[in-house]
Amino acid sequence: MDVRITESSGLLARQHAMSRSLARFALPFVVLSLLVACGDSPETLLGKAQDSLAREDFDQARVEVASALQEDPGNSAMLEVLARAYLGLGDPDGAEGALRRLEQVGGGAGLSVLKAEIALLRGRPAEALERLGAAQGEDAARVRAEANLALDRREAAIAAFEAGMEQGSGIRLAEAYARFRLQEGQFDAAEVIRHRMAARDAGAYETLVLAGDLAAARGQTEAAITAFRKVVDAYPDRAPPRVALANQYDIAGDVGAAMKVIESARKHLGATPEIEAMRIQLLSEKGEWETIRTTLQAREAQLEPGSPLSLSYGEALLRLGHAEQARVIFQRASLALPGNPYSKLMLGIAQIETGNPGDAWETLRPLAMSPLAGPQAINAARQAADAVGAPEAAALAARLEPARLKAAQARIEDGARAMARQEWARAVAIYQPMLSGTGDAEVLRRLALAHMHLGQVESAVGYADRAMAQAPDNPDCIYVAGLVRLEGGTQLEKARELLRSAAKADPGNTAVSRSLAKAKAAES
Repeated sequence: MDVRITESSGLLARQHAMSRSLARFALPFVVLSLLVACGDSPETLLGKAQDSLAREDFDQARVEVASALQEDPGNSAMLEVLARAYLGLGDPDGAEGALRRLEQVGGGAGLSVLKAEIALLRGRPAEALERLGAAQGEDAARVRAEANLALDRREAAIAAFEAGMEQGSGIRLAEAYARFRLQEGQFDAAEVIRHRMAARDAGAYETLVLAGDLAAARGQTEAAITAFRKVVDAYPDRAPPRVALANQYDIAGDVGAAMKVIESARKHLGATPEIEAMRIQLLSEKGEWETIRTTLQAREAQLEPGSPLSLSYGEALLRLGHAEQARVIFQRASLALPGNPYSKLMLGIAQIETGNPGDAWETLRPLAMSPLAGPQAINAARQAADAVGAPEAAALAARLEPARLKAAQARIEDGARAMARQEWARAVAIYQPMLSGTGDAEVLRRLALAHMHLGQVESAVGYADRAMAQAPDNPDCIYVAGLVRLEGGTQLEKARELLRSAAKADPGNTAVSRSLAKAKAAES
């Protein structure tokens, strides 16, 4: 059977991957291009390292102070800078080694904040708070806030952030606070903090990146492109803003521009994991399946089921006529990601290609019957329905009529845009008319979230429970059923039970684990 896989399939994979997490660039990934000048004295190098540390250029500071320590290995000021550089890079082992050397030479007094940050980086927030004690200052406030967040003590974290901001609004503290607000969906509050960061240092890496992330979170693609372009121009040796820029070009539909950004990144920074992942995604959208296959073939055994790379590899195999291999990959992905429509779609197409239309119809029917189904899912399901003589084939064919299809896809895009922009009342107005009969799980899930944000707890719980009834094995539906109860302050024991189930079904989902921690904290 001829199942045409349109170019939108790669886009579906990207959209799913994007929906699972908000991109963050708090820690730089640097390819060092500046060599420490030969002949500089240890004192000069220390001064340069301190300047680099002040600019949040932690890797440069590490290299400069390490060179200074070769001449003066017992210098306590240098060792403290080295520890702070390692902390900025998120390396607790390096920081602890530097502090150990510092204590051996008689220094290290009053460094409780550094020791607390090491504990926090090691995932021990309670120990971090203990080590902080009553320490004051911006760094202490930042570590105290992040430790409280890790313990899901939200109000204590906010109090620590606010106290630190009153003491001077340091860039790292302000960025951590802004990202907390951003993750909570409080875009205006995050914007206020970003303005304070800009007043202090408009050209700081964190300030520039946050502007891009805020625009991206608001769905303002052109503004995000402009913002990330500024970051790339100012900090060409950092990979994350290049990947973010390519991603925004991709969202805007300019795959060529996105690929130019990624190829430039590969040329200047090398094939880092994040650059390669974005490159593979773009290659899939361009239909360069043989390139994808040859690139990933040697790594097939290491590809995590359901990961973006695994999905792109599976589609490449399907496109190139290796349907059975693709079927196995998408079968595993569907087990790992039971709520992922892209993996289900690709599995159904692979089942058609391997001569199993009955299995394909069973896989594709729920997907195609959804009012959110795209033309590719509808067409593949129609072919499977035709092959098995299912009566739904005629209705599916009717939905592919151009004018009807265009109107339906416009509604789907409007709904997704409303959710992304947090226009909750508009989202309800779009999704409510899509319900019929028992309803569609994904439409119900989105209505539950919209009503939750509107403060309509009873409606939110009702829609969430209906979604879960339609898709009892879908971790996203289970999660939302727990979330709306938790945020609405109702049926908290039921909320904890649901969130525990969602965490078990999707153990790598940070949003689920964060909500579960909050639910557990509410027990006391």
